[in-house]
Amino acid sequence: MEQGRNTGEDRYTGPGGYSGQGGYSGQGGYSEQGGYGQQNGRMDFGTPPYPNPPVGEGLNKKPEKNKVMLPIIIGGIILVIIIVAVLLILVWKFVLNGDKNVETIGDYYVTGCKEIMKVREEADKESKVVAKLDNGEKVSMIERSEGNYWKVYIEAEEVTGYIDYHYLTNKKDAVMEPATRYVNIKKGDSLPILSTPDADGASLGMVERGDEVIVLAKPDDTYSYIYAAEESAYGYVERSNLSEDEVSDEPAKEESKEDKKEDDKANSGQSAADILGAGSPPANYQGIYYVNVAKGYLALRNAKAFDTSNEIGKMYNGDYVQAIRTNELYWYVYSPSLGAYGYTNSEYLVSPTSSAASPYRDVYYANVASGYLALRDAQAYDSANEIGKIANGQEVIVIDSSGGTYWYVYVPALKDTGYVNSEYLRR
Repeated sequence: MEQGRNTGEDRYTGPGGYSGQGGYSGQGGYSEQGGYGQQNGRMDFGTPPYPNPPVGEGLNKKPEKNKVMLPIIIGGIILVIIIVAVLLILVWKFVLNGDKNVETIGDYYVTGCKEIMKVREEADKESKVVAKLDNGEKVSMIERSEGNYWKVYIEAEEVTGYIDYHYLTNKKDAVMEPATRYVNIKKGDSLPILSTPDADGASLGMVERGDEVIVLAKPDDTYSYIYAAEESAYGYVERSNLSEDEVSDEPAKEESKEDKKEDDKANSGQSAADILGAGSPPANYQGIYYVNVAKGYLALRNAKAFDTSNEIGKMYNGDYVQAIRTNELYWYVYSPSLGAYGYTNSEYLVSPTSSAASPYRDVYYANVASGYLALRDAQAYDSANEIGKIANGQEVIVIDSSGGTYWYVYVPALKDTGYVNSEYLRR
């Protein structure tokens, strides 16, 4: 039959046969578009809701979930990395580097620094340097101590260390480069180096006309903060008594006759700066002397003369003083028993080595198995504070034994005073 036979072109023709395009044709057959027609009484439902799948993938292919989940997985990994990084930073900041999270008690600024200010790992000038600062740089105070080094935090470098407090000021406007100045007062007078920038400050030492000092800071319009090398003292002096130029030994100005009369009338030969209240021990002095009076007391005065009105303290037999100026009858001294500076009659003072002082002396001897006993300028063991060596058996005169392990003594062989470890002394 002609209908429904296979032609040479490998396809069926005729009614109800396959079309040349691989679809069913003819009445009642499938259309080329794969839809249903209404031909031959059949309903045509239109184009299927989904496009035909690619060849070879089949009609029942599952949704491509991997393509949907991949961005979610990548985002999760990135989020985990960020969280871990934040946690590591927090651990470093507050645990491993916890000492940087410190409480401070105020801001200070470096001043009077010629080149750089070294911040050290420990409170020791031989300790490792952990930071170097310039003039004006800020530090935050953590802890003050009795020594020269205070503990600070440098926020800019996240470093904690120790710095010499003499080169710090809590006033930013006081910061300055170090400047050399010269004491310009009347010849024969002395200028006290005060512990505070006011007239009531304790005296930490004395400077005289022509002495060179280094100005480290200007805390106000009246005082300068200075370092006096000869006195090894830091403190405050009135700025009006300092000159930029070297000062000769000649008087700063000629006194008028009226001024001279007033000086003669007072008969004190002293400046108002010499009238001092309680103070700290002097940085340098000429020696220890004992009070030697048969009865009563030896007066400490604010003038170089005997006068009931200038008496500021009483020193008794056996008390000792530290002599500062000894070129006149009335010596300028520091009295530890009174904690004050003043003048006293040198005729009632005796040297520790004199026979007259023997009742007051407490004599001990160095007792070391080898080496020497160190004489120190501070009550602590430190290679930096050693000022003398006492050989085994040498005499040591104890002046003050109230300081605990370290006693304050006079060593005749060294002609000097200082502190020694009392554990190495014997009678």
